[in-house]
Amino acid sequence: ATDDNTGALVWASALPGETIFHGTGSYPTCGVIKGRAQVIFPGGDGWIYSLEPKTGKLLWKFNANPPGAKYILGPRGTANEIIGTPVIYDDKIYFGVGQDPEHGEGVGNFWVVDATQDGDVTEKGKVWHRGGNEFHRTISTVAIQDGIVYASDLSGFLLAMDAKTGDVYWKHDML
Repeated sequence: ATDDNTGALVWASALPGETIFHGTGSYPTCGVIKGRAQVIFPGGDGWIYSLEPKTGKLLWKFNANPPGAKYILGPRGTANEIIGTPVIYDDKIYFGVGQDPEHGEGVGNFWVVDATQDGDVTEKGKVWHRGGNEFHRTISTVAIQDGIVYASDLSGFLLAMDAKTGDVYWKHDML
């Protein structure tokens, strides 16, 4: 992070460190959630991190790959990076996971995480999830309008889901 006025470095973070999969292909996002400013950083290790903007202190983290997922480039892999930019909406973080499209289609996951907690929120922070045959790998940033989440995946599907419950309103094959 840099000082707004001088451009001087204020703090730096080495997250995710040596655990990075293939690369970090996403941008962080910033926002205020229940009065607490946060920098939401999607690590190239399949975890999403929340940092305090003034100090870089870790507030919370979430593992976006289910237990037992294995990182293998290509369609056999079940673990992925976060490539699309996370979106803050209604004190929650909305995002999907994927791999570079040249590695092919595969199992993906779409997550909604409660961003008001602290520590490792992998279990307690999950609000809802779509994965397996419901959602494939993605590199896209979602759009949210009027309580509806619009998310696309690398298999050519566009989904409209209820932002609160995750109920799927519709799923269109765009290919």
